[in-house]
Amino acid sequence: MRLLLLSLALLPAAASAQQAPSVPPPPGIGVETIGLNPGEAKTFVLRPGGHHQLLVPAAIGDQGAITVTYTDTGGKSAITVTSGLAPMTYKILSDPTGSGGYVEAGTFTARGNGTATTETFNHDLGAITVGEFTPAG
Repeated sequence: MRLLLLSLALLPAAASAQQAPSVPPPPGIGVETIGLNPGEAKTFVLRPGGHHQLLVPAAIGDQGAITVTYTDTGGKSAITVTSGLAPMTYKILSDPTGSGGYVEAGTFTARGNGTATTETFNHDLGAITVGEFTPAG
């Protein structure tokens, strides 16, 4: 019985800890990115942040969802972006050596409106980050 009462007493504290307001990013950070390794896929929606863009995890069928799939076969990398939004540009950074020193792999345009766009590379990109989504134009 004491354990039950203690659990009930701690429940509000745990709930309020989960609802703590998010801390704004440090000055100069413009965009939140997602990180992927070969074989991974992530789906998210874009949301405004205080001073940056949030990439919020979502389900594939959610309105405005963007899915990024990263494959690597035989030392060649491919990144497929499917966006439910209008055409958008985005940037890919890669860490081909695994040292944590990310370099720009390029800026690309997703066609949008649910159409998949694939970018291929004749080398292994290693870990990647994808971000800086902006309307194409």
